[in-house]
Amino acid sequence: MGKDVDFRLLSFRTEEEFEFPNIINIEVYRGDCYCRCVHCPVGTTEPSERKERFGEIGIDLELYKKIVAEISQHTHSTVRIHSVGEPLMWGDLAEALKFTHDNDVRSWIFTCAVTNDTEQLEAICDNTDVVEVSVNSTTPEDYRATKGVNAFELVSENIRRMYDYIQDRNLTTRMLASRVESLDKAADQEFIRYWKSSGLVDDVFVRSYHTYNDIIPELSEGGQYKHEACLVHWGRFNISVDGYAIVCFNELFKLHLDPSVILGDLRDQSIAEIWHGPKLTALRRAELSRDYSALPFGDALPCKDCYSCQPLSGNRQTSEYQIRKLK
Repeated sequence: MGKDVDFRLLSFRTEEEFEFPNIINIEVYRGDCYCRCVHCPVGTTEPSERKERFGEIGIDLELYKKIVAEISQHTHSTVRIHSVGEPLMWGDLAEALKFTHDNDVRSWIFTCAVTNDTEQLEAICDNTDVVEVSVNSTTPEDYRATKGVNAFELVSENIRRMYDYIQDRNLTTRMLASRVESLDKAADQEFIRYWKSSGLVDDVFVRSYHTYNDIIPELSEGGQYKHEACLVHWGRFNISVDGYAIVCFNELFKLHLDPSVILGDLRDQSIAEIWHGPKLTALRRAELSRDYSALPFGDALPCKDCYSCQPLSGNRQTSEYQIRKLK
């Protein structure tokens, strides 16, 4: 797509997001986690079987730095540290976050915060703009039932440690507590009330449950969501631990990554090149028209049958909303 194209005709919200994605999701680690969450493909896999199913690898630090160097040229963009597992297990995490911070790139980490490594938590607070802790619960009993381990007190104390550290050093780090939605809506609302009243976090929200593109069961009977054009293809960019740009981050949890859902290779291409490339351009058009018949993805494309998308026209408390709240 040329720069003379009217971004509004392509359903982009801003010219900046047309030029370059708003959020870059980077899989920095895959293979294991401290938890056994009932709503996650890693968590529902026996720990002894995780390495065989997912492998165990961290992203090459030099590749990560190459990606961040490009992002640093676009001040509206944010790196989001993700993993198929727990990013705290990535040995290069602290150095990567410092590199990101030193290059004036905003960063967001999604973590269970199950750790006794206080120095690691402090490094995260020093170098990360948004820290989202998937604490998920308000009681040890619910934590054990949904996260699969006895770590509620540890995680709660770590949230307090990070809060105190941020306050003591007058940092601008934004602390978030999140939960994955359940069938118990009263419990979901109690989670919001409990953590807001704690005074330890800047915001609290319940993330939508999804099946990771049919890897784990539906929360309830299917069809509760209507498929809409997905915000991901207009505002997010997903990178695998191997450096591949992919259609949807959830595809990384599958046993094998289908080559047809790969948009490009960051080892020898740029984010901007792939963002304006033919595959993603064709997918956006298909999402708007609901006509997927001519797409170059084969049968692997998950989008046409997805009912857990982030609607392009929706009003959810999205990640973009949290980023706008940064000081």
